[in-house]
Amino acid sequence: MATRAVARVEVQRADRLSLPRPSAMVLLALAASAIIVGLLVLVVWISFRESVTSDAFTLRHYLSLYTDPFAYSAFLNTVGFTVVTLLVALVLGVPIAWLVERTDLRGKSVIITVMTMSVLIPGFFTAMGWLFLAHPRIGMLNQIAMGLFGWQSGPFSIVNIPGMGFIQGLNLASLIFIMTVASLRAMDSSLEESSQMSGATFLQTMRRVTLPLASPGLLAAALYTLTTAISAFDIPLIIGLSNRIFTFPTYMYVKTNPQEGLPEYGLPAAFATFMLLLALGLSWWYSRVLVRARQYQVVTGKNYKPKLVQLGPWMVAAWAFLGAYILIAKVLPLLLLVWASLLPYLQPPSLAALGTVSLKNFNSLPWPLIQRGLVNTVVCVLLAPAIALAISLVFSWVVLRTRSRFRLAFDFVAFLPHAVPHTVFGFAALVAALFVIRGPVDLYGSLALLVIIYSIVHISFGTRITNSALIQISSELEEAASVSGATLLQTLRRVVVPLLAPAFLYGGLSLGLLTFRELTLSTMLFSPDNITLAVVVWSLFHSGNLAQAAAVTLIMMVLLMPLVFIYLKFGGTVGGGVRTH
Repeated sequence: MATRAVARVEVQRADRLSLPRPSAMVLLALAASAIIVGLLVLVVWISFRESVTSDAFTLRHYLSLYTDPFAYSAFLNTVGFTVVTLLVALVLGVPIAWLVERTDLRGKSVIITVMTMSVLIPGFFTAMGWLFLAHPRIGMLNQIAMGLFGWQSGPFSIVNIPGMGFIQGLNLASLIFIMTVASLRAMDSSLEESSQMSGATFLQTMRRVTLPLASPGLLAAALYTLTTAISAFDIPLIIGLSNRIFTFPTYMYVKTNPQEGLPEYGLPAAFATFMLLLALGLSWWYSRVLVRARQYQVVTGKNYKPKLVQLGPWMVAAWAFLGAYILIAKVLPLLLLVWASLLPYLQPPSLAALGTVSLKNFNSLPWPLIQRGLVNTVVCVLLAPAIALAISLVFSWVVLRTRSRFRLAFDFVAFLPHAVPHTVFGFAALVAALFVIRGPVDLYGSLALLVIIYSIVHISFGTRITNSALIQISSELEEAASVSGATLLQTLRRVVVPLLAPAFLYGGLSLGLLTFRELTLSTMLFSPDNITLAVVVWSLFHSGNLAQAAAVTLIMMVLLMPLVFIYLKFGGTVGGGVRTH
């Protein structure tokens, strides 16, 4: 009888926990999902309408898409840009990850710091630096070559798809590095030792053992980077737009923000729908790769410890490779930005050029505009991560704490903002603000619209953090709070949120840094009232004030550094960052 009584109490407690708790959270998750899916459905709906305000069905936009040479060229450019980006990122990121995780390389902390910072530094920083370095007309290398050899044109040019992909690959090598180190770290070195004892050379072991075991992780990193490259906006905008080289994001930007005439919405919506289907296909493939990755788990027990490869005389070669990457990816762009910001016009280093060095570009900056951009940027940095993490917690709670049959669907919806190019969400938000919700709520051109769309696109990253953190918290703590009479809100406020505070700190810093550097959505939804610092840089650059654009970029970098250092200090302890041996 006592056993039955205890069982009844347990059932009653389970009923108390399973009914009121999930209902509120599921409703919130449904509301957030409705916004995400609704924005994407809006894009598809527009693609089949004669105009945004018309209900007439048409396939004209799709026919125009496949016959328009402009759209066709943008698609081919996107494919070429993405392929080059991925190849460069893999060729650089994977070897660096292997050197850090699988060898006795000295100074690993330096490499880890540089690679982590590289993910957080704005893409237009590298784009502008390389433009000053290798532009066919104003690039420093070309000016020096033409001066030395009397050539009419320079031999170097990054104003093409391979050049743009190379620069984007330099940036995304850090992303490949961060995603690959976990796979390399988890491999049992005894398998490699067995291969070498059987007579295999180092290269044979790498080809037949190491790379096959790491292949699921490498493929997952490649697919994740592929979706990121398709969405890349900074480098195609800075380098490609002024030279009429368009990829999907810049095509969308030009069509919805034309220099002359009225904006187009139907054709960009058809293009966005095509890219949406491609993104969903890549997302499904990525999920399948992650599932298959479990078949390659080879680490068991608590005594696992990977054996490091002794580099010996190859230590110098390893650091030569790493030094070359740091030089071309970070040091040279920074030096060129500093040099350009101190000159009235870009010119090669010389005694005459040194005589023109001054701070005039900084003194003549549009400081009221910069101040407005800084205030708006700070507001976005403070609000967007907080909202994104709150929504992410709702999604994670439904996925991990309820028995809803739709919890996996919620997890898939939460991943959509990464899988789908941010340009698509920016386009959808623009159309929604102009034509759908302008009656009851006027968000067009407002800072609130930026904060909302920033929060939405950051949900994918936020849920990865809250999922990992919530898994580590036993549900018994929440059950104890509920049995003690705490409501759902009280349980979240007094139990869950305090335990998740380290993860929220890491997530808030990460998302704040990503928001600070964001250019895609800020440019597509730009108005004088919601201008951000990134858009100030683009406005100066687009108007031909290259030196002032370089000066504002350096100011942004100075403002960004304290946040980066705080991230590096806390990220390794609460974010599960890359470890050193």
